[in-house]
Amino acid sequence: ANTTIGLLGESGSGKTTFVDLLIGILNPVRGEIKVDEKDISSNLRKWQNNIGYIPQFIYLIDDTIKKNIAFGLNEEIIDIGKMENALEVSQMKNFVETLPKKIETKVGEFGVRLSGGQRQRIAIARAIMKNPSILILDEATSALDTESERLVQEALDTLMADRTVLVIAHRLSTIKSADMIVVMEKGQIIETGKHSELYKMNGTYR
Repeated sequence: ANTTIGLLGESGSGKTTFVDLLIGILNPVRGEIKVDEKDISSNLRKWQNNIGYIPQFIYLIDDTIKKNIAFGLNEEIIDIGKMENALEVSQMKNFVETLPKKIETKVGEFGVRLSGGQRQRIAIARAIMKNPSILILDEATSALDTESERLVQEALDTLMADRTVLVIAHRLSTIKSADMIVVMEKGQIIETGKHSELYKMNGTYR
């Protein structure tokens, strides 16, 4: 709990399948996934309510910024104060303030009216609204330009504080600050350790 774990491996190594099992999208064919000695399948919805997931490619509905940040919440229970905080932490507030309709601005189909960095920051704001104890990041900055990546990473650093975090990566350098790194290959865990330990063992993880 309250540590950052990096999940490292090439495409096809099993990272996404592992996360799908952890979230409960897939059910294990054999074995169990336990948290505090309890199988997550015994109360899957409660387990999933603890999780915030920020994928590489963000799904946005053709609606307002407000509706996309509060995705899944009923209109009458949206806390505007929490949303303003989410916009500030995700570094979207200054951008939203420049828009004539502010949070009521439509993003277009799949967020076409926003840049890649802005879509990622909406996903971060969405996670902040949920206030999860567990955060899963799937290559959340890999598709961004340098400036957008910097802003998104700053927002992520704030969001990651005092949470249990799982970061999926292809390169060791992107998760060098993780408390522990798990290396996967062909569906198996082949190594674990800190960045410095793994780099010394195998310089190809860069």
